[in-house]
Amino acid sequence: MPSPASSPSSSRSVGFPIPRHDRFPDGSVKASGFELDGKLHGHWEWFRLDGSLLRSGEFDLGHQVGLWRTWDRAGRLVKETSFGPSTPGTSPADPATR
Repeated sequence: MPSPASSPSSSRSVGFPIPRHDRFPDGSVKASGFELDGKLHGHWEWFRLDGSLLRSGEFDLGHQVGLWRTWDRAGRLVKETSFGPSTPGTSPADPATR
């Protein structure tokens, strides 16, 4: 049995993270991670149509937190962005919409 959410927000939520996999029209994985209470939560990864990893990082109930990394098609790290802790009342972010 999975344990309750063990991410930083576990004290704010009583649900369990559920896997989520978004797909491109051809069926290949576009994004993979978890949702908790209907919000992106925990580790997430976004992929290009060719299957290469584009971006990865952590969410805390819909808010980007911690270190996010972006790679080029050859797998070389091209960018690191650091996000502070989640702040209640701010708008959640989704890197797929940026």
